[in-house]
Amino acid sequence: MKAVLRARVRTDPCRGPFGALVIEAMSPPRHNLPLSAGEFIRFVGRERDIVDLGRLLGTARMVTLTGTGGIGKTRLALHLAERVIRRFPDGVRFVDLSEASTEDQVLRAVAGVLQAVEDDARTMTDAVITALRTQSLLLFLDTCEHAVDAIGRLCRAVLRDCPRVRILTTSRQPLHVPEESIWRVPPLSLPARPTPTDPYSADPAPLPRRDAQRYESVRLFVTRAHAARSGFEMTRENSGYIAEICRLLDGMPLAIELAAARVRVLSVQQILRRLDDRFQLLTSDGSGGLPPRQRTLRAVLEWSHDLLSEPERALLHRLSVFGTWYLEAAEDVCSGDGVDPADILPLHFSLLDKSLIVVDAEIEGTAHYRLTETVRAYAAEHLAEGGGEDERWARYLEFCVSRLEEAAENSRSPLGWPERLAHLRLLDHHRENHARVVTWALSRGRVDEALRVCVALRPYWLVRDLAAEGGRVLETVLAADPDGQSPWLRARALALQAELRLDVDVAPRVSTLAMCALEAARACREAGAAASALATMAALALRTNALEEGLGHAERALAWAEQAGDPLTEATALGVLAQLARRRGEPDRAVEHLRHCIELGEKLHDRWSVARSLHVLGSIAAEQDDFERARELFAEALTVFEELGAAPATAHCSRELGRLYLAEGRILEAREPLASCLRVSFTSGQRIAVARAMEALGELALAEEEAERAAALAGVAADLRTALDRPSAETVRLRSAVERRVGSARTVNAWNAWRSLPLEQVRDRALAFPRVSDRPAEPVTLTPREREIAELAEQGLSNREIADRLTISQATAARHIANIFRKLSISSRTQLTGWTSAQERT
Repeated sequence: MKAVLRARVRTDPCRGPFGALVIEAMSPPRHNLPLSAGEFIRFVGRERDIVDLGRLLGTARMVTLTGTGGIGKTRLALHLAERVIRRFPDGVRFVDLSEASTEDQVLRAVAGVLQAVEDDARTMTDAVITALRTQSLLLFLDTCEHAVDAIGRLCRAVLRDCPRVRILTTSRQPLHVPEESIWRVPPLSLPARPTPTDPYSADPAPLPRRDAQRYESVRLFVTRAHAARSGFEMTRENSGYIAEICRLLDGMPLAIELAAARVRVLSVQQILRRLDDRFQLLTSDGSGGLPPRQRTLRAVLEWSHDLLSEPERALLHRLSVFGTWYLEAAEDVCSGDGVDPADILPLHFSLLDKSLIVVDAEIEGTAHYRLTETVRAYAAEHLAEGGGEDERWARYLEFCVSRLEEAAENSRSPLGWPERLAHLRLLDHHRENHARVVTWALSRGRVDEALRVCVALRPYWLVRDLAAEGGRVLETVLAADPDGQSPWLRARALALQAELRLDVDVAPRVSTLAMCALEAARACREAGAAASALATMAALALRTNALEEGLGHAERALAWAEQAGDPLTEATALGVLAQLARRRGEPDRAVEHLRHCIELGEKLHDRWSVARSLHVLGSIAAEQDDFERARELFAEALTVFEELGAAPATAHCSRELGRLYLAEGRILEAREPLASCLRVSFTSGQRIAVARAMEALGELALAEEEAERAAALAGVAADLRTALDRPSAETVRLRSAVERRVGSARTVNAWNAWRSLPLEQVRDRALAFPRVSDRPAEPVTLTPREREIAELAEQGLSNREIADRLTISQATAARHIANIFRKLSISSRTQLTGWTSAQERT
């Protein structure tokens, strides 16, 4: 290596009075990193990444930071290099390879930085190796994607011949060097999209102030926005918009910076609305020191797009029809016209390497992929320009219809519970896909296919309690060319619409929908639609206390459902018949219907249907003061609801369990199920469920002699019900109870105390129970069944063995064990040793 010597002159006093000139060689600068003075102030986030990468560089000879354009690879690598520079006696050498596309250009760029000179006796590669051979430094090669093979060969040579050199590279794809450790640079951390407590609100849910600094993407936006407009601040009013901008930009730092710069002329609300045309909005005026390839969002993507082969480009464009996908879907929808089905897998490998598609999740053993929103928008533009958009969407629509109808048909036959769960989770993940494909079908006048998607989603919408979402979709589809729809499809869709609107619409409208569905079903002899419509009419009659009318509808619904082979409607009709029997004072008859429903569910291995019946059986047992039996039934139902992630059912069952404890006078034990009810209701986003949970917690507060707390909870519940036009006598009863205890004036103050607070704060206060340390401790008591199970567990029996011994389900045994642990404040079975004998002594 030809070192450039910087010299200074000093006199040597040992060489006479005049001294002598002594040339001292000074070491070259420690680094040539292009870090500006303000760079460290401007850098936001990535703290954990820098720490982890610093450790990785301590063990790996070569680290490559990969990721999509604009993800922040270079900036992260610069700060990493600055952080670890002290480890390398000869410092860090930075080489910008963004303009290098051939091997000669790569070598000349590296040699220029190292000041290595080629001569007749050696090649440029030899000159670079000679310059590095004795050095202990970090070689930082930036933007390597234009010459991956050439840079890979150079890195292999350096790693082989220069033992004290480590290499840090940035590239949109790995270099495939044997010693390379690949670090995929993640997006900046993002706030999860909350389930809105008002699903019809046009405004995004606000981001709690305490969360603002937790998320790197939000911090970056706010920092850059403040730099663009000095008075800018994040407020409760604009925080939801800022969070949504960051989500839609996938946490990509460059895109967030470009968006934040727009606050000079636009509000964050306007920026969010204009992100539909993000490539026009997100541009730079060049004043930020960005290279040309990063001055617009489009330029970033074009840089990557230009590096693709024709099959890679074709596949990328076609993948834009998906929100998420798995390999078989891509093979079915995206193959043909230059893309062979057998090439789909290797093309996925290539696009993953080039950071244009990302692994989304693994659902029941199947890997799923996705495009970021920005890449998807870019790919969709190219798909439309190429003229193949309609063909790909049509193939995807046919794929969805086929798969969904097959799954719906399978659900009518015996199907293992694990398979049912797996299918539900798959549909959860593809929920956005199905909404998008229905929208496309309607835009092209393919209304029957849109109806088929909706009708096939019926079991999913009902199990997941997506009544509002499914109802809105169906309303749109049913309104599109009603005279041109196939009669049998329209009849089924009308019946489903009535079924979905039962809990979210007023009775007259639901009745009209059900009657229209029944008439349409009779006209085309569609037994399944008729059964569903009659079951809805029976449920509606139950709510209006028209018991005889409801009984007639329910019995006819059951007969039609059996004829149509529709077990879902059979279970619904049996459930309504059971509730009608309860209302008529015939609990034994109700139990008979519910047991019939359980037999039907067990035959199909449908534990969801079984759990719903167990829940109602628990309510009947509670009404008969058989509290132990009621707890067992609720616990068994809860196990299934929690496994399913069925929020409304979990909340309802937890609320009844909590009230059961209150009825027994076990006040402290009521806290956990009622708190769980509120948490689950809040997460579900259903405000009516939140109101019911608040009312139940109000009952608990009264039982705990916290009358003003009860009033505060009831006040919030009353406001929620008023907004939904769903009044209840429960809030009136709670207010009257509080007034009797503390008087009218204190009740009014307490009633209004929490009403002006954000609902998130109300939730937190509701879950902050008063301390009980000053109260007499309630004695720890086990029920006879819990005592029996504790004794068996002490003997070493497993849950399965306990279940077999007592003829109960394993889930019930597990629930009892959990209750025993909680009551006795223990965490393992070994702590039960000696418990029985201790109890005998007391």
